[in-house]
Amino acid sequence: MRHPFRILPAASLLTLALLAACGDKAATVPAGADVKPNLTDAAKPAVMAEQAKEQARAALPKGDPNTPASSYTDIESGNQLMFAYLGVAGMPVDYNEVATSYSRDYATASDEFKKNDLLKALKVKIDAGVAQAAQQRYVKLEIASPVQKYDFEKKGFPLDSSLWEKGSYRYFGDNSSYKIGFNNGASFRYLNVPEEDKARVIEGLRSKYEAMHLVVYGYVQDADVSKKVVQAQILKVELVDKKGNVLASQAAQ
Repeated sequence: MRHPFRILPAASLLTLALLAACGDKAATVPAGADVKPNLTDAAKPAVMAEQAKEQARAALPKGDPNTPASSYTDIESGNQLMFAYLGVAGMPVDYNEVATSYSRDYATASDEFKKNDLLKALKVKIDAGVAQAAQQRYVKLEIASPVQKYDFEKKGFPLDSSLWEKGSYRYFGDNSSYKIGFNNGASFRYLNVPEEDKARVIEGLRSKYEAMHLVVYGYVQDADVSKKVVQAQILKVELVDKKGNVLASQAAQ
């Protein structure tokens, strides 16, 4: 038996038509419409990547700021940075590559037997240097002419950009393949000297181009294997005059 057709009132038909039309408009974007990108969503991957980096830095081992100055190793050459890098990177040593950076005799040797004999002797020195650097992570280095003119608003002296500028690092001419950068450098953009009498002394020396240097006390935390950069935590800095007097100091916060 056939079911009879149900005839809807005209008003109901009109309502259904309007709903269908609204549904179509909501689901369809007209061709050529100016759709603005969601910049917040676009920036999320970069923000999340930076947050991940910050979390990774926060998880790195920290140095003890109370460590006596006598326990720090003076970094005066690129070879020392190389050993520090290899000691913390945790990667197998490429002796040929390291020896080429470490020894000019090895790098320039053309006799393969002589080169092989040199490498055997260099391996002993390289292994010893890496082992020592792995155990001795407290390092210090000096920066010459480190301060710029006094900033009255900040009540401090701007420090060398190699300490605080993102992506910056320091290296030595004898082995420039290996470098050192600082994870917490942003805290050392200025050497805070709020006491006017101390600031006057430092500014007087700076304005007369008197010799001063900054001693940076750091702790080796990690290695950037893509750039051969030793990543260190700054524990404190000291501004020293040519006689060895400490003019100002600042510790990590």
